[in-house]
Order: sequence, then C-alpha cells, then structure tokens
Amino acid sequence: MKKLPTAAFILIAFLLLHLSLSVARAQADTLKWEPPTPRKDRTLFAPRPLGGRNIFKGDAELWLSDAIEHTELGYFGTLQDQTIADYVTAVGNNLVKYSVKPQKTYSFVVTTSCEPDAMTTGAGRIYISRGMLELVKTEDELAGVLAHEITHDAFAHIPLTITRQMFWLTGTKKALSSEQVTRDFVKLLSELQKKSIASIGEQLLGFARFQELEADRGAFYISYRAGYIPTALATLLQRYERTQQEDSDKSEYRWAQLYAFLLGNHPPTAQRSLALFWESNFVKLPQRQTPYRTPAFDEMKQRLEYLDTQKK
Repeated sequence: MKKLPTAAFILIAFLLLHLSLSVARAQADTLKWEPPTPRKDRTLFAPRPLGGRNIFKGDAELWLSDAIEHTELGYFGTLQDQTIADYVTAVGNNLVKYSVKPQKTYSFVVTTSCEPDAMTTGAGRIYISRGMLELVKTEDELAGVLAHEITHDAFAHIPLTITRQMFWLTGTKKALSSEQVTRDFVKLLSELQKKSIASIGEQLLGFARFQELEADRGAFYISYRAGYIPTALATLLQRYERTQQEDSDKSEYRWAQLYAFLLGNHPPTAQRSLALFWESNFVKLPQRQTPYRTPAFDEMKQRLEYLDTQKK
C-alpha cells in the first residue's frame, strides 16, 4: 500500500485536532444540565390554591399578562446571553413538574436589571433579573426564587388580585377582549393613584403579604420534591437582608421592618425565614444537606462576571 507523504499526514492530523477542539468548545458552550435526584416522599402539608373569583382565565389571562408587560415592564431589557437563558429555563421547567400545575407551559426571561428581583405577570411568564442571578450562590437558592414565582403563577395570585381591585375600583366584572383588559388595567392604575385610601386598605388587610407567604411555602415544597435544599430561599433572603441592614441606619431599618409587618407588600424577612424553616418539621430531610452544584451553574456565574468586565 502506498504511504501518504509526510506533509499530507501532518495536514490531516492538524485538521483532525482542529475538529476535535471545535467540538470540545461547542460542548463547553452548551453544557448539559442535569437535575438533582427528586424526592418521592409525600408532602401532606404542601399548600393548595384556595380559589376565588377570577375573571382572567384562558385567553383572558394572556390579555392581562400582556397589559401588565406593556404598561409596567417596558423599561426592562432581556439579557442577550442564550447560554444563561437556556440554563435558567431548564432549571425552571424542571421545577414546574413539581408544582400544582405541572402541565402548564412556562417561559423564563432573564432581564438586564441589576437589582435583585423576580416576578410573574401571570400566564406562565416568569422574570428574573441579572442582579438576582448574581446574588444567588447555589442552584438551590436559584431554584427557591424560581419556585416562589411559579407558585405565584400557579395559584393565580396576579389574576385574583386584579379581579378584586377592578371590581371595587372600576366596576369591571368581565374580561371580553385584549383591548378592553388593557384599558381597564390602565384605568385601575389611575384609580389606585387617585384613591390612596384603597391602596392603604389593601395593605392593612394584608392580601399581598399572605400571598408572599403562600408563595414561600409553595417554593419550599417544590424545591423539596425537586431534590434541592428547600430552605435555601430563606438563606438567600437572610443574606440579602443583612446587606440592606448594613447599608441603612439602625432606627431607619427598624421602622422599615415595622412598616413591612403592618403595611408592606412583603412580610419582614425574619417572618418569612421562620415560616420556611418551620415547614422543615413536616418533611424528611437528611442530617447533612449539601448544596447542589453543577458545571452549568458555574458557567452561568462565569458568564455574568464576564459581562461585568465588559461593562467596565
């Protein structure tokens, strides 16, 4: 058999090496994420939706979500990093399987906001900020944040709240079209600004604080069933609270906590953390809990750091 010339052999070897390196780089850019091992224990104390009057069902839920996004979220941009977006979506969709509505379709969007935040507009739309991704230290904490918003959505907290507020402030009893829902939502925002007593009444009654605690409980059990440390959300809340406490005057901080307890939309962090740790009494947790770390989480963190260096 005729031998290849030395130059041809070297060229072929170089091309094969280049191809293998290209494949390795492509695999590194799309790190496969593996979920933790789920728990199959029964969770008898997991919260269930309470129901209530809700005029935003089916298409109407989409109309309301669109109205909220167009009027309230126009200043948010979407983070242009597909690897981060795919990773957050993978974690989120896995958590959905352990929620009260596992068949519902969800979308997860990473915003460019540097403030640690996460929210839902209903209709399966979950938003998490770049600042929140920078704040979380483990995938368990990220799972807790996403599971909290999934619970808000699955329990229809936004549609129930807007239904109640529209009925009392604008007299709206039905959702008939996208255009009508948008008009009524804009009118509602105007009425809430003009009638501050209505907002104060809502806060005194504590509807929003109850929903936050309910979403925390839902997040605990979703995270638990999915195989994460279910109290990781409390750990995140406590760490964030410490940074806020360090950045404010002591008396100012105490007044802020009192306001949160009486009139805030979110309960004080101490109350939320205590409630989350209390739920640990009703599940079987291993004595030693190790945070769930994956190469995909580390890659997400590295990409965020790279974006920070690009800004500078």
